[in-house]
Amino acid sequence: MKYIKYLSFVLLLSFVITSCEDALDINRNPLAATTADPNVLLPFVMAQYSNRHTTELGTRIMDVPQHFSACFNSARNGNTSIFLTGNTWGMMYSQVLGNLLLVKQDAEEAGPSSNNVAAIAKILEANTYFELTSIWEEVPYSQALNAQEFPEPTFDEQEVVLDGVIDILNDAIDQIDNIPSEGIFDVSTGDIIYGGDMDLWRRYANSLKLRVLMIIRNKKDVSSEIAATLNEPLIESNDQSALIRYSNAPGSFNAYNNLVEAFFGVSNEAQGVYGPGEVIYGLLQGDPRFDMLISNATGEGCPIGRFPFSFACARIKDNVIRNDLPHMLMMPAEINLYKAELAMAAGDVATAESEYKAGVAKNVAWWGGDIPGAQLTIAADVAEAFVAELPTPTMEDIHNQLYIESFIRPVVAWNTVRRTDTPELRPVPGSNITGILKRFNYPPDEVASNPNTPVNLPTDTPMWFEN
Repeated sequence: MKYIKYLSFVLLLSFVITSCEDALDINRNPLAATTADPNVLLPFVMAQYSNRHTTELGTRIMDVPQHFSACFNSARNGNTSIFLTGNTWGMMYSQVLGNLLLVKQDAEEAGPSSNNVAAIAKILEANTYFELTSIWEEVPYSQALNAQEFPEPTFDEQEVVLDGVIDILNDAIDQIDNIPSEGIFDVSTGDIIYGGDMDLWRRYANSLKLRVLMIIRNKKDVSSEIAATLNEPLIESNDQSALIRYSNAPGSFNAYNNLVEAFFGVSNEAQGVYGPGEVIYGLLQGDPRFDMLISNATGEGCPIGRFPFSFACARIKDNVIRNDLPHMLMMPAEINLYKAELAMAAGDVATAESEYKAGVAKNVAWWGGDIPGAQLTIAADVAEAFVAELPTPTMEDIHNQLYIESFIRPVVAWNTVRRTDTPELRPVPGSNITGILKRFNYPPDEVASNPNTPVNLPTDTPMWFEN
């Protein structure tokens, strides 16, 4: 595995203090080149994507699913900053999708020997469209990235985008299955997630497909597609997790911690910048993961909506907010908990309990030492005893564990809450919306440049996939 190498803090400052007006034309290629070496461009794409997640989305909306009590310049009260929306939109369309289009086109023109490259690009593309519709609901999909034919692309409904994501993943899996036995393009340098291991990419594609199907399942019957996906190789162990790794070397830091140190100093535990919300604090009582994630300063979670650095409440541990915290794209506990949910819905309590305990065990092991760079560990006997003593779960228990499993992954956590309505989250005191944030507003520059941009709905309006 390779560490991601780029100047996190330099990128952070440039993103934070400037707008993305020039990047908001989603059908304009951000590069002058018309071809691209995947070993050069794929790391750039992954770096831009991860940097935006660990700064804009990570530090600013972790309080929307209320894993954190509050975030600096957050959208917690129903208002979405034009910089937050514009920077995220520009990153996903221009820096990620625009560049992946070049990689994909070149790979497919090269033929089957580059099936691995094309598949990687498509899996990353599918994940990006999935996150775009998770944040805005209706987004350009079918006409996106084709400026010559569609200078003002239409916005597709969420159902269309989600179905399209499944199609992209199926195409990627087919290409992986048809990789030649020899003469394959060596993408190990550019693939900073799996080092070119296409078995792991296939597992990630299937696991991402299951995640998307669980969202679609809220609104229509996709039971046959889910059953077929469950019979495919999935991410099954923590060492198969899809990660973008960071290190303690200068220029290789996770930008989340860079922001804490740059604006507040020392570390999160020392400064108390971010604290746990009351819900996650309560759910982790008696759980060995509590001491991995939370520094229990006063014996209580932080009231939602307060920015903790001014208050003496519990804090997110430096075991979490640190230079080498990996960006977690997909881990096996999520898969086991989906299986538990499906089994419980079918009335198979025994399978639900088995998968539930397997998912909890894997997540406890993850935070207990399997995560790269762990500063703290959970003894194996402690972890085993905790899991063994878990009672037969209810559906609420399964959904609560999905909420815990999604910790510090803002879009995953946000989707979990909106999809399951679990746990129950209270509105932020003094908020201008009646519940939690359900969507972002479209960036003003996109609204101004594309007459097909939908009218912004109130930010507490549920999306199509929600119950």
